[in-house]
Amino acid sequence: MKKGITAVAAIVGIVVIAYLIYENVNKNKKIKELEEDKLKLLLASLRNNSNLSDEIIQQIEKMIIKFETIDKRVSNELVQALQLLQIGQVENAIEDLVKIIEHLLEEHHKEDANFKKWLGKANKTLHKHLEFCKKEKKITEIEYQFFIAIKTIRNKEDHTLDLKLDKYLNASGLITAIGGIIKLTELAYPNNRLS
Repeated sequence: MKKGITAVAAIVGIVVIAYLIYENVNKNKKIKELEEDKLKLLLASLRNNSNLSDEIIQQIEKMIIKFETIDKRVSNELVQALQLLQIGQVENAIEDLVKIIEHLLEEHHKEDANFKKWLGKANKTLHKHLEFCKKEKKITEIEYQFFIAIKTIRNKEDHTLDLKLDKYLNASGLITAIGGIIKLTELAYPNNRLS
């Protein structure tokens, strides 16, 4: 009798665990679909509204104020990015925003033993920070690819004289960088939400 009850309890436990795993997989799938839909909407908005600069400037201004109390260095870098944006140096502004993303990832990983173990003897680079976040499912594959794209803009800006990108690439880069800062702030400073 006792063995029968134990067997039934074990079967019920296995069924419950299987159900929870199934639900978790479905939840992650829905989150991924929603993130993909969000990016599609952003890109559609970008195609329909070629002049997003006012909205981008307003968002950066809000972030400057919020970062005054979170991390003054980020606030100062945002001021520089805003000034560059206002004088038409969009690629340089993107470069500054990507520096902020790298800083936020460094803050997030500075005490992370798993990151240090995973990194081993490799250099801490933005690419490695992003790779680890993707591995840990802190960012999605799509976010990872967008962040790699703006990292590429930053690198090109560093090594190319008078880099000029198409307007849609600049707008995409700015939107991605601002979104990245908002998301990564929640990782680096979990008690401070920007959105």
